[in-house]
Amino acid sequence: MRGRDTVITIAMTVLTLIAGCGGTEPTATPVPPSATLVSHMETSVPPTAMPGPTTTPVPPTVTPSPATPTATATLIPPTATPSPPTDTVCAAGCDFTTIQAAIDDASTANGAIIEVTDPVHTEAGIVVDKDVTIRGLGIGNTIVQADDTPGEAPARVFLVEEGVTVTLKGMTIRYGRPSLQEECGGGIMNHGTLKLKNCVVSDNTANDGAGICNNGALTLINSTISGNTADGIAPPGYECGSGGGIKSVKGTLAVINSTVSGNQAEGKGGGIHISCACTAVFTNSTISSNQAVRSGGGVYIKGTLQLTHCTISNNAADDEGGGVCVRGRLDYANTIIANNSRGGNCVIGGEGGYKGMGTIGTNSNNLVGGSSCNPDYSGDPKLGPLANNGGDTKTHALLPGSAAIDAVPAINCTLATDQRGAPRPVEQTSSTTPCDIGAFELQTE
Repeated sequence: MRGRDTVITIAMTVLTLIAGCGGTEPTATPVPPSATLVSHMETSVPPTAMPGPTTTPVPPTVTPSPATPTATATLIPPTATPSPPTDTVCAAGCDFTTIQAAIDDASTANGAIIEVTDPVHTEAGIVVDKDVTIRGLGIGNTIVQADDTPGEAPARVFLVEEGVTVTLKGMTIRYGRPSLQEECGGGIMNHGTLKLKNCVVSDNTANDGAGICNNGALTLINSTISGNTADGIAPPGYECGSGGGIKSVKGTLAVINSTVSGNQAEGKGGGIHISCACTAVFTNSTISSNQAVRSGGGVYIKGTLQLTHCTISNNAADDEGGGVCVRGRLDYANTIIANNSRGGNCVIGGEGGYKGMGTIGTNSNNLVGGSSCNPDYSGDPKLGPLANNGGDTKTHALLPGSAAIDAVPAINCTLATDQRGAPRPVEQTSSTTPCDIGAFELQTE
């Protein structure tokens, strides 16, 4: 009997240990969501019971069902949460009532974020001499203007001083005019490093550079420059009237995913004037419906300009270069210059010799109406009107049957998206999938 009792005692001890090691539940290991969940009892089979008065029943084995496959989706990165403002500006209830007061305050350090919350904020002659971000609540929700009436302002809207780095974001800047007629820059005068993101600069007036005048490093991203006028009204010897939208006197100019439209110049460069001391790069951008009384309805180039996947259309000049007038150097690829009236689509100007003459450098996969400036393609690209086709800025859509569709070999499709942020090419079926010429990539329905 002692031997039988000993066996029973050992069996009971083993079963007790198996049942929970003293009654403590094991900690569950997390299982990835995609895995098939199977219970502990379904995956563990108890040992055969020892002879004795108590036996542990063995549950039937359950065969797990196979996991249902799920579709693989392209992950979309979450929208970044904006950093909280350092200071706020509005007519009442904010830290400051003017942007200038916020900038000038001793507690405003470099790197500060000044947020303007007024729907319409009227303030002229704002001097930015610190490294700050000045942001609104969006182009339709925050308007910073120099006056209530176009052409009547006592000063431009913003002056960015030399040596500072400034970002203007999410606002419309309008109705500015320099206090001195001979000065450049109606909406903005930049001497520093300035970035505009998701902004509109419109309805400003100046002798030169009515929208923006640049003497430093200027970058436009997802922004629109429209409806500005370089009127050429200045004391004798100063009346230039160039750069209706932008005049970049020197330094660098980058235009990315942006549109320059509906600007006018009494001189050269209805949309943009690139002076001889400036180097400019335009990427995925549209230059449309600008006018110059002299040369370069869309763009006048005296310095250097590189175009990649741009569309320049519906511009006009009374002299030469309705679309583009090249008096400096133009490097361009995957770009449309077409349907520009008065002055021709692309003109290489200059008299040569010591006075210089325009030159074309890099030139690949371009479509130019009339075949000027030595393109690979010519004719009518079948563009739709300038319109809101998605994204932050207006574009010219490619209509069915356009020669620009799938005309760029895959090896030259260096941009992953078009001006709107749509995929380029629309569907990457292989390493040889081509893409479209211009700022707009036609998408499948």
